[in-house]
Amino acid sequence: MTRPALEPVRRFLAALFEPGDVLEVRAPKCRDRPGSAYASTASGYFAFGALDQAAAAISELDDSALAPGIYVTLNPVRSDLLARAANRLRPRAAETTADADVPRRRWLLVDVDPVRPGGVSATDAELDAAGRRAEAVRDHLAARGWPAPIEAMSGNGRHLLYRVDLPADDGGLVRRVLAALADRFDDGAVAIDRSVFNPARIVKAIGTVARKGDDLRGVDGVEDRPHRRSRLLDVPDPVSAVPLERLEAVAAAADPAPRPAPPLSGDRFPDTPAGVRAWLEARGVAVRAECRNGTKTMLVLERCPVDPQIVSTGGSDIAVLVGDDGMLAYCNKHSRGEAFTWHDLRRAVDPDYADRPAPDPGVDLAGILAERRASVSSVSAPPTQTPDDPGPLPPEALRVPGFVGEVMDHCLETAPYPNPVIAFCGALALQAFLAGRKVRDPGDNRTNLYMLGLAHSSAGKDWPRKINARALHAAGLSNRAADQIASGEGIQDALFATPSMLVQTDEIDALLQSMKHAREARFESIMATLLTIYSSSNSVFPMRRTARNPEPGVIDQPCLVLFGTAIPNHYYAALSERMLTNGLFARMLVLESGPRGAGQEPVVGDLPQRVVDTARWWADLKPGSGDLAEAHPRPMLVPQSDEARRLLVELRLRAEEAYAKAEARRDAVATTVWGRVSENARKLALVYAVSENHRAPEIGADAVVWASRLVTHQVERMLFMAAGHAAENPFDELALRAIRKLREAPGRALPHSTLLKRMKVDAKTFKELIATLMQTGDVVSEVVATAGRSGLVYRYVGDEGEEGVNEVRAETCV
Repeated sequence: MTRPALEPVRRFLAALFEPGDVLEVRAPKCRDRPGSAYASTASGYFAFGALDQAAAAISELDDSALAPGIYVTLNPVRSDLLARAANRLRPRAAETTADADVPRRRWLLVDVDPVRPGGVSATDAELDAAGRRAEAVRDHLAARGWPAPIEAMSGNGRHLLYRVDLPADDGGLVRRVLAALADRFDDGAVAIDRSVFNPARIVKAIGTVARKGDDLRGVDGVEDRPHRRSRLLDVPDPVSAVPLERLEAVAAAADPAPRPAPPLSGDRFPDTPAGVRAWLEARGVAVRAECRNGTKTMLVLERCPVDPQIVSTGGSDIAVLVGDDGMLAYCNKHSRGEAFTWHDLRRAVDPDYADRPAPDPGVDLAGILAERRASVSSVSAPPTQTPDDPGPLPPEALRVPGFVGEVMDHCLETAPYPNPVIAFCGALALQAFLAGRKVRDPGDNRTNLYMLGLAHSSAGKDWPRKINARALHAAGLSNRAADQIASGEGIQDALFATPSMLVQTDEIDALLQSMKHAREARFESIMATLLTIYSSSNSVFPMRRTARNPEPGVIDQPCLVLFGTAIPNHYYAALSERMLTNGLFARMLVLESGPRGAGQEPVVGDLPQRVVDTARWWADLKPGSGDLAEAHPRPMLVPQSDEARRLLVELRLRAEEAYAKAEARRDAVATTVWGRVSENARKLALVYAVSENHRAPEIGADAVVWASRLVTHQVERMLFMAAGHAAENPFDELALRAIRKLREAPGRALPHSTLLKRMKVDAKTFKELIATLMQTGDVVSEVVATAGRSGLVYRYVGDEGEEGVNEVRAETCV
């Protein structure tokens, strides 16, 4: 098989490293196989004598297209790290190179990139602009006595690699050099990355393809953003090191004096990374790095402005977050500072901030969110850290005024077995579908929702689907409904024909189980498509390429609304850490109904006329103008009241604080679900607004309070269920099952034979399982004597502080 990257990568590695060196190859967000939604970090260490093996491993991974980018350490690393994965790539690596693992600096990287949204490739024009700016930087440094650098095109920008000879702890010299160059050459179009100064920095493996976002080509009205293969442009012969005095001369050009404070127009605060950075530095807050993280820019600080005794230990432990939507947050991962918020930072550095009159607090969202705040924990944490169960969803959370409430009421009045939770899910899904591609909020959030209602058999799961089908028929939209998900390709084909669809299915039980256990590409394709379609609702979705269709089309602003139902036991059995962290469950609103209610005689009658009229109004609404209104709509903007905006910001800040705490614990499940809180709440608030008043909607405080309550309950419930059901592997799943059976038993104890029968495993596996649970301190065994006989009993003791166990019937020992 031809490997285009092999020789260029080999040449690049030979230019950076020397005999005796060890380097790390790293591929973040690397998938296990094509179509898989699960991603992890692949890493391996290679000796200089194994450069051919390193180049081959990099090239093979590049050919597979499983990783968006492949990198190598900029500087040689300690030789003993070779033992982590000697001359090979290891998937799902737990350890990678830290700054302390780099003995000495050999290279200084000047990374010149075009300014663009995160997660997308550069256009040709942006790449050209970066190239011209890199040449200006190179010429500027050459005029100051710097030798020629290694030059490379990284796929989306330019790299200038200058040879240096510096200790790993260079006293901040490299950082100051990059800051000086950025101060001189940055503008709104091209920027020099200030954050690439640390010794363990990784750099693109030149010769590989940069795969940021989709390989976007040929979309009408949109510039191409293609994936490109990086390449070496020039390697000087010889490569000379930059003298220390030349480095210090450039670093000295960085102006340490505080910049003038940017003026504030009324209460208008700078809402761009550059504006916030200037505001911070003008007040003496040192920003040591700037980097992208999803849809926000992180301004990494040297120390905490609120408590200056808290100093950064590296990474992004202290940072100000600037969202692409202009929203701001403060993150401090240290135990002494984790409670600090953006408002605390403002008060610490801006004396006038505390003296300004506070706005009317209105609805106390903080109180709502604190009602049942769960103590989030990792699924691998001991059971003593199990989060609290938030309990059933409050009844008021199932009420939305207007269309949703009217559809729900009709469903409950006519159903054989009225089920408020499932009726609510169905009505909410119907409204979300009708408004799809037709409305948006100021943050360009759309109404595409994934709903999952849990109810036992014969508990009224099918009636809301029938009501929705009748409403769609009355509105002339029956062709936009589907009742199953066969494959990811099928979803794409259906949306290509009708870009807005409502999928209602009772087969999601089997689908969830298949996603958990099966390794078939079909199920991985479904998961990947559902994730990508969800994130493309305000953009375009490029369809798959096939041998028969090498030039696929695109789906403009796809709106897929999913209303699935499942039996609770089947849903809980499908939970796993993989499922919870792949993003699909975090996007899903999972609502659980209680026991089946009393039945009633079903009513056969017409839909309320108001429901029919509203559904037809939505069907006839075509935002935009001209012939492209359907193909490329311009959704109506639904404004937010000032109070709603304040509450949304408060919710986002609290979610980001919870996310930061979970990130510090390396709790993958909690970071996944907290990371979607703000987006989910904004989507729900938008649906609430258009249900309340479809002709002149506005997102008000009531919509935000309702959405916040619902989403917060969802997060707490998901974390509670994850702690009791999700596991990393089958053995962990057995352990969690055994703990659940003991916790649910009278007195939290069961005789040996009873537990063995209920676990349905062989005796050898059961023995290993009990031994593990006893070693972790979750279970103890006791010999209970009755009537001259003794029996072995297992008792769950994982929850510290619980009352003693009641007496249980002893098992007779044979």
